[in-house]
Amino acid sequence: MRHERFDTPGALRLDLSVPAGEIDVRTQEGAETTVDLEPLRANDASVEAVESAQIQLRDRAGGTHELLVDVPGARGLGIFSRGSAVRLVVRCPVGAALEAEGGSADVHAAGRYAEVEVRTGSGDVEVAEVDGDAKVKSGSGDVSLERVEGELNAQTASGDLEVGRAGGRASLRAASGDVVVRDATSELTVQTASGDVRVHAVSAGAVSLQSASGDVYVGVRKGRTLWVDAKSMSGDTTSDFDVGDAPEEEEGPLVELRVATMSGDVHVARADARAELER
Repeated sequence: MRHERFDTPGALRLDLSVPAGEIDVRTQEGAETTVDLEPLRANDASVEAVESAQIQLRDRAGGTHELLVDVPGARGLGIFSRGSAVRLVVRCPVGAALEAEGGSADVHAAGRYAEVEVRTGSGDVEVAEVDGDAKVKSGSGDVSLERVEGELNAQTASGDLEVGRAGGRASLRAASGDVVVRDATSELTVQTASGDVRVHAVSAGAVSLQSASGDVYVGVRKGRTLWVDAKSMSGDTTSDFDVGDAPEEEEGPLVELRVATMSGDVHVARADARAELER
């Protein structure tokens, strides 16, 4: 195992690259960053990958620190060697910016980050809290984000995609996986080919949900003015809202809802009690 420790007061950016295995990042209070890198298999390829990895702290303009961890074979390759699987563990200050790339490596990021960008080929991605923007792309892995307050762009080809809270504009795409959003407070676009789409609560702005053969469910928060264009070619379309319903008191934020699916069912609902409590 390799262990490195760095003093990283102020702004910090992580640039992590692992071809296969695991990337485990967690933020914590303080100004110290530690790196642990170990082989996941008892073979020469994994041991060599650990020994030859580049671990370096660099200073950037404006006083920002950049921690680079680069395991050979991770960048720019279409094929990644599972034989050289390693586990990278990073503990860093709260509010760091994270950029991570993994071929078949899973990425787990616990804690709170300034911004996040993650790319994997077949690995799963889990990210906790992001105060700014987040961009995540996985070829065939599942993607899960707990909270993103800035702009969110996330996509996966054959995995599921789940978002807890999208505080800014969000664009989500999945080819054959399901998409779940628990709380969308701004503009939201979801596209999936054969997966279901379930949005527990939308609050304002343009909301576009499209699925080729999946079902679509969307809940609208109380007190919103709702405009709906929902259609399914061969499925059922139902709504908890009566056409011509007037706002209960005064007009609230406008939700422009467009829903389209080829063969799935569509249901437009009032956000459930749990979603209202999580506002």
